[in-house]
Amino acid sequence: MVISSPEDVQQQILIVEDDEDTAEVVCTLLQDAGFEAVAVDHGQAALNEISALSPDLVLLDINLPDMNGIDILKSVRSHSFLPMIILSGYGKDRDRVVALEAGADDYMAKPFSPEELIARVRALLRRVDWTPKPETHLTVRQLELDMPRRQAKINNKRLHLTPIEYGILVTLMRRAGEVINHDELLRSVWGDHYKGDYSVLRVNISRLRQKLEDNPRRPTYIVTVPGQGYWMPTNRH
Repeated sequence: MVISSPEDVQQQILIVEDDEDTAEVVCTLLQDAGFEAVAVDHGQAALNEISALSPDLVLLDINLPDMNGIDILKSVRSHSFLPMIILSGYGKDRDRVVALEAGADDYMAKPFSPEELIARVRALLRRVDWTPKPETHLTVRQLELDMPRRQAKINNKRLHLTPIEYGILVTLMRRAGEVINHDELLRSVWGDHYKGDYSVLRVNISRLRQKLEDNPRRPTYIVTVPGQGYWMPTNRH
């Protein structure tokens, strides 16, 4: 099954969904919102399309006839930071955390609101395209961001970041030394539809700490302020 919207739309989204009715609904929603949409119903077909089409974003179901969506996610994440949103019939927090820890940028349980789906797609695409100005570089201690190149280094070692992880770092580094509350950080990085969605924030902070910290259990770059939010100290404590 391959469903496509008109070819003149700039941003292309790949839908990996084995339920034909759901795929058609999502394709129509995306087309009406101004995107090009392509849908496939098998995991291997998804990997082939990702390689051939280089889509701007992937909407990925977990249950597929030939492979698990989490395995697809891990395979893509081994070589790419392509924006990916999980669409799943599983709504439990644990399933969501597993997907986020595997590298998903977002997770939506079915059934979902059409308006929220489009809002989250647009928010993630904005996050990929966004580079704050007028800054070109940010530095906090040994952590450096080169914004024109969208590259991060710590102790001169290159960090491989997802678009969401990059957005979190930009926000924290621009306001280093200041506590940023949970909802403000969510709004800055994900958009207004994520207020109160703290699990997605916690998982991404945890992944960032694994990349930044010598000891992620005793972080010095992204520090939790209980009941408030996070801050990035300008001096090591």
